[in-house]
Amino acid sequence: MKEYICQYCGKSTFDVDIDYLVGYNHLSCDLESQNKAFQKKKKPMEIKNWTKLNGQKFDVMVASFVIMDTRIDTNVTGNIYSAWVYPYNDSEAFLRVTLFSNDMQLQIKVLPPGQFTTPPMDLTTTLTKVHLSNPSIFIQTIAEGLLDDPIVRNMIEFIGRKQDNRPKAKPSNPAGTYGFPTSSINLW
Repeated sequence: MKEYICQYCGKSTFDVDIDYLVGYNHLSCDLESQNKAFQKKKKPMEIKNWTKLNGQKFDVMVASFVIMDTRIDTNVTGNIYSAWVYPYNDSEAFLRVTLFSNDMQLQIKVLPPGQFTTPPMDLTTTLTKVHLSNPSIFIQTIAEGLLDDPIVRNMIEFIGRKQDNRPKAKPSNPAGTYGFPTSSINLW
């Protein structure tokens, strides 16, 4: 008789039904080991100042945008950071940006303006700590993600033309441009 031993608990698995085994190990021992490994995983990144992105203005191509409604939700795998991006001086959102801290995936959901028949589009990319080290780098990452898609570039040009047709408001910035923010806020 060959002895089969569970590597986790050291007990024999010879008389255990195959439905309750993973290789020669008890299913319950294997699951418990995976659960402990999951709990010991590195803590996902935490972005302390995420809500300070509210009100940040930036330009992409010929259009100006502002980040609004930032929020942080927590689930079992980590924090989910989200924000809505609006064309400047507009009440209709253009993007929803979502950052999943457990795997550093950035999802950009593009909500086409009403004149476009295109359905909402998802653009994704993986970030590093460098992308989050400064708000301007993070915002530039969003802008670069938008420029990768030709349909989204057309939407941005449309928004820019629409903004050009509006009466000009007095700039709140002394230089008269909005560009990327120069704030030195560290996001984590």
